[in-house]
Amino acid sequence: MDKPEFQHSEAFLQWIWENLLFDFTDLKTTCGKSLNIIRQGVLNTTDGPDFTHAALEVDNLIWHGDIEMHVTSNGWNAHDHQNDPNFNTVILHVVTDGSPQPVITQNGSTPYTLNLMPYMSKKLRVFLKGFEDPAALPCSRGVSFISEEAFFKQIEKSHIEYFEKKSNDFLRFYDPDKLPSDAWKYALILSLWDGFGIAHNREPMQETAQQLLEKWSGASVGQGTELAFNIAGIYDDGNDLKWNMKSVRPANHPKQRITEAVKFTALILREPFKNLLSSRSTEIWKTWVEEAGLHRSSRIEILYGTVYLPSIYVLGNLFAHQKLSQHVLSEWKRLKTPIPASLLKRFKSLNLNSSTYRKKLGAIHQLKSYCDDHRCSECFVLKNAIES
Repeated sequence: MDKPEFQHSEAFLQWIWENLLFDFTDLKTTCGKSLNIIRQGVLNTTDGPDFTHAALEVDNLIWHGDIEMHVTSNGWNAHDHQNDPNFNTVILHVVTDGSPQPVITQNGSTPYTLNLMPYMSKKLRVFLKGFEDPAALPCSRGVSFISEEAFFKQIEKSHIEYFEKKSNDFLRFYDPDKLPSDAWKYALILSLWDGFGIAHNREPMQETAQQLLEKWSGASVGQGTELAFNIAGIYDDGNDLKWNMKSVRPANHPKQRITEAVKFTALILREPFKNLLSSRSTEIWKTWVEEAGLHRSSRIEILYGTVYLPSIYVLGNLFAHQKLSQHVLSEWKRLKTPIPASLLKRFKSLNLNSSTYRKKLGAIHQLKSYCDDHRCSECFVLKNAIES
């Protein structure tokens, strides 16, 4: 079976319709009737047709109802809409395949069909070609002009979203059955061990930390390190923990990361909890780094942003300390982190000032959650480029 000409998500197609990013001056249905859009409808975020409360003029007759969209027309039957009474109000089926088949609703009516592909704007068609190279950013080739202001606005959006994601990630380690102070400290320790394990050894680092906390009981740093090595069993082939040693640099070797993580564990367990609830809580991290005898490497700086700040933000929310939460959020917004250039090299093709993203952790989220997932329809960069 040939690939559809429009090789993108239905969400992308919905965005095109919602923003009328096509030539709607001379539309015709697949049965040859003239089609005029009076109102494109309201995007539906729940079950049922994609757009509700639409108004169309078909051959001088006004229709009021809903609109359903699929990349190919067989999506209608594939989603069982022909047996769903929620789709009886559909008046137009919008698709992008060249030979769409007519569809029928549960009550026996036949909505009009519109193949949107021939009417898409030239700018959008040029942009769509950028998807043909999976190694490149779609907008690096498909958009002739990218607004630096729109790009920075998008990075700021991603920066906040990433903070929310990391805050939710922290809560995965929070045990509500423990005392709040213990639960928070344990969650921070587990989150840090997880971070030290990136990218190849997250799971064994987490498991080592969990077992270590069960056996810590006032151990010194030296005792904790020895205990952690025994739990980890790095050189024990029969150990259940699966450590990945392939292509691991010396600085990122599990033995080195465990040593560093144990030092943080001891400092966190020893820190009076009231200090963490104070306005100077964001400064405590620097004290820990110094007391642990660690230099401020890029890994340490990244862990400050992706683990420690979200943990303090969650702490403020848990104890209804709004001032603390807002302080941490402000710290995150102005945070500048030394991100390895290799992680952001794909942005170089945009020919934009690198200072707008080079030290923003949200830039990583932008690549992973927007660019790689082709969520271009939700990105300010594309919207600005096509609507300009």
